[in-house]
Amino acid sequence: MYKQCKTEQSAQRQRQLELGLMQMMLTKRYEEISVSDLCDEMNVPRKSFYRYFSSKDGCLFALLDHTMMEFFDSGLGALGLTPGTAIGDLDRYFVFWKEHRLLLDALQRNSLSGILVERAMSLAQRERLMPGYIRNWAQDLQQLALSFAVSGLLSMVVQWHKQNFSTPASEMTRIAVAMLTKPLIQ
Repeated sequence: MYKQCKTEQSAQRQRQLELGLMQMMLTKRYEEISVSDLCDEMNVPRKSFYRYFSSKDGCLFALLDHTMMEFFDSGLGALGLTPGTAIGDLDRYFVFWKEHRLLLDALQRNSLSGILVERAMSLAQRERLMPGYIRNWAQDLQQLALSFAVSGLLSMVVQWHKQNFSTPASEMTRIAVAMLTKPLIQ
C-alpha cells in the first residue's frame, strides 16, 4: 500500500514517484519494472521509496487513487447527476479523463485498465462518493448503484480511450446520460 503524506514536500515527492512509474510504464512492461529501476530512473534512494510505498503495486495504487482524488478535489467530482447538473458534471468527467490520456495509455499498454475500475469502486465506497439521489437508499442498494455507475462510466472511458477519443466528450456525455436516465431495454 501507500502512506498518507503529512507535508506538502513529501506529497510532491510521492507524486513524482507515481508519475515516474507511469512514464516507465509507457515504454516498459509493468512486470519488468523493479523498485530499483524506478528509483534509478527518478534518482531516488530505495530507502526513500519505502517511506511512501510498501511495494511497486502500492505506487501504482497511489497513482490511480491520487489521480481520481485530483478529479474529486478539483470540485469536478460531485457528479450529483441531478437534472440541472448531470450534463455539465459528465462533460467535465470525460474531459478530465481525456486530459489524463497518458495514464490511460500506460494502463492499456500493460493490460491494467481493470485495476483502474477496481480502485475507483474502492475509493468511491471508502469515501462515500455517491450521487445525492442514492444516498437515502438502503445500504445494499447504494452499493449496487454505486458499483453500476462507477464501473459503467469508467468502462466507457476505457473504451473511448481504446477508440483514440474519436467521439467528442459531449457525445460521450449524451450517451452516458441516456444510459443513466432511460431504460436499457425497451
